[in-house]
Amino acid sequence: MSIRSAEIICVGTELLMGSTLNTNCRFLAQELVDLGIPSYHQVVVGDNHDRLAEQIRESAARADLLILTGGLGPTTDDITMSVAAEVAGRELVFDQDSFDAITEYFRRLFRNMPKNNRKQAMLPEGATILKNNNGTAPGAMFEYACPTEEDPDRVVYFVLLPGPPSEMSLMFKEEVRPILEKMSDAKLESKYVHLFGIGESDAAERISDLIDAQTNPTIAPYASEGECMFRITQRIEKGEEEKDLITPIIDIMKERFGQCIYEIGDRPLKKVAFDMLLEKKKTVCFAESCTAGMVSSSFVDIPGASQVFMGSVVTYGNQVKTNLLGVSDDVLENLGAVSRECAQEMAEGARKLLGTDIAVSITGIAGPTGESAAKPVGLVYLAITDENGTEVKEVHLSGNRSRVRHVAVLHAFNLIRMRLS
Repeated sequence: MSIRSAEIICVGTELLMGSTLNTNCRFLAQELVDLGIPSYHQVVVGDNHDRLAEQIRESAARADLLILTGGLGPTTDDITMSVAAEVAGRELVFDQDSFDAITEYFRRLFRNMPKNNRKQAMLPEGATILKNNNGTAPGAMFEYACPTEEDPDRVVYFVLLPGPPSEMSLMFKEEVRPILEKMSDAKLESKYVHLFGIGESDAAERISDLIDAQTNPTIAPYASEGECMFRITQRIEKGEEEKDLITPIIDIMKERFGQCIYEIGDRPLKKVAFDMLLEKKKTVCFAESCTAGMVSSSFVDIPGASQVFMGSVVTYGNQVKTNLLGVSDDVLENLGAVSRECAQEMAEGARKLLGTDIAVSITGIAGPTGESAAKPVGLVYLAITDENGTEVKEVHLSGNRSRVRHVAVLHAFNLIRMRLS
């Protein structure tokens, strides 16, 4: 049987209360997209027998595949396995292999296994057992007869996975995905076009004709703080010739967006800047005022950042700008710390101080205080300098303090990209 649609049910009162971030749903949704399996509903249910059973029945009435995560632990509130088995009309039976695996897990940790962990070896009769190579709870996959008038032989597949993300994701990749690949009628291929320096609505308007005419491939816009992205997805039916329908769309986007496109792929803006620095064998440093180290901190999240990043200077106070970077008293007194001239002298001073090929500076008013009629919240000056001279950029950013600082960081990385390209 092929799978035409799926639903994701995440089980756990801690998810409903916001105590735990639900990253499992995002992971599974992305996996289903890659498998070419549409997912139209995602649900979170607490640890309650009746509500969970009701949700399973409701989801099974409209989807061919239900993926449930969480509630496979050893405690009394871990009810997912028993409720799903009850709905499917299957008895829970003891599985010796799973029990041995749980026992071995505790042995490797030099710990005695609590008696209640035996519960995790009680699995639906006839189920395919999914091994857990990162924890104790095995998963299970089994069928549920769910006939309709149109299809009296209709079967729904249940997949039960543990809640901890490190256990769930590994089990899905190793145990579940290979099975689902054989049951899907199609596969989806996607490419991502990342843009900076253009808003989502403006970007969508520039390719509105492509969006209006989309069939296969489809075009989906996404927005995040300071940037936007388009996902172009092609559906390839099983047995169909794999003709590339995505590249012609991307070629049109390149013509219309130009240098606003910073990546066709998965790299964030800072990684694009890093890779360009590495390729051109350039070193970089930062001088930060309003961002107070955010640029540097974000940049060193990249493994190997030390190959190009030499250091940074956080010069929040005016006296520090003068003492460390040589920003002149005349600029600070007459033009202010938030000015083109200050940004320029900060960058040039940092490059001289740290001896790098490139230096980038940021100074601005992040708010909510400190603004004036001439210098509102969101006014930011950035400068980049190298052997070819200094460029200063003025930007006006909207939003609260956090957003202004975050988007200013993106502008710093984009300055590097633009200078090196």
